[in-house]
Amino acid sequence: MILKHFLLKYLVNMKKAIRISLFLTTLLVFYLASLGQSRKELEKMRTKKEKEIAVTKRKLEETRSRKEKSQEVLNTLRTQIIQKRELVGLYSTELSKIKVDINQLNGEVTTLDLEINKLKSALANLVVHGFKTRNASSKINFLFSANTFPQTIRRFVYLKKLLNFRKKQIVLIQTKKREKAKRLNDLKEIKAEKLGIVKSNEKIKDELETDENAAEILVGELQIKESTLLTDLRKKEKAYKELDEALKRAIEKEIEIARKKAELERKKELAKLKEKNKNKPNNAKKNEEEITASIGTSSFGAMKSKLPWPVQGGYIAQGFGSYRHPTMPDVTVINNGINITGTPGSNVKCVFEGVVSTILKIPGMKNTILVKHDDFFTVYSKLETVNVKKGDKLKLGQNIGILGIDSEGKTELHFEVWQGNQRMDPQKWLSAK
Repeated sequence: MILKHFLLKYLVNMKKAIRISLFLTTLLVFYLASLGQSRKELEKMRTKKEKEIAVTKRKLEETRSRKEKSQEVLNTLRTQIIQKRELVGLYSTELSKIKVDINQLNGEVTTLDLEINKLKSALANLVVHGFKTRNASSKINFLFSANTFPQTIRRFVYLKKLLNFRKKQIVLIQTKKREKAKRLNDLKEIKAEKLGIVKSNEKIKDELETDENAAEILVGELQIKESTLLTDLRKKEKAYKELDEALKRAIEKEIEIARKKAELERKKELAKLKEKNKNKPNNAKKNEEEITASIGTSSFGAMKSKLPWPVQGGYIAQGFGSYRHPTMPDVTVINNGINITGTPGSNVKCVFEGVVSTILKIPGMKNTILVKHDDFFTVYSKLETVNVKKGDKLKLGQNIGILGIDSEGKTELHFEVWQGNQRMDPQKWLSAK
């Protein structure tokens, strides 16, 4: 019993240490990444992150209302945790920059105080001197007591300069006082801003700790249901495998059709050129290479990181590639595309002009649309309903289907990008939000 208690205590402490380590790592990464950012840029990044968290919060409330303890709730909760860690990192960096600004403003106020005191001192000396020689007759005597006329002129110019100097000193003091008042007002505003960010940072840290605890508890509860989860996972794997095999067949068929069509076009073009270049044998090889290069290419390739999102307002719930299952560490999950969250009834849009190659209906994946863009393909899966048919020519942004709720209570689009028979990471093709 003592050993069991010790082990449990050790595991709890280890989990806390790992959590703290991850949190500090996130802070460090964000601090280093945002060192070169201005305060305005940081504010934009913070606002954007706050909006993302608001979207995830709504999604979490929706999923919790449908299924209290599910893998989807855990995934959404973990997405929110990552977003909040990033936001804390942005807050920390912004506070560091505000501290620098406050120190700079304090320094400027101190410098202005010194300048004002110097100007006041210089003016005071002039006033004392003026008081001692305050009689108008003394100034006249000073002028007319000169031995020569040029000396009288020099004394007149001196008195005029003295008067102008006094006026300038007064103007300078007033200007410096206005500058100081502005700096003090800026300082007051920036201190109020700092206080607001500190409060927001403390609030988000509290929320983050609550979310991390909730995630830990949920992981434990889901691990108890491991056998059920494993069964569900196997069903999902089977559905994705069936989808992948069906897509491979459809794409290979399209590639073969395109190859034959391109070869036919090439032969026709070469025959025309052969006739045209009867007396110009040197141009034949060059023309043949140009024809081969021009057939079957697509402008889709130039759209990397520029494609619009197929679902509005969502975020990536599951990325491309392989990763460890969140509650079953021995299980590796493979995703050939990305899963984007949505709301029931939301429209799915075509990300680029193309032609509907095929429409598939696979258990567990609902409806799937494969769209051909010459040598590229996009895949839209888990659609509740489909608005298009095979052979339809699609425009950029055209509605092709509607999302619904799946058997797990989730609403998401499975989206893939292929170049020929090679899978691409779709996230690299979508534009930044």
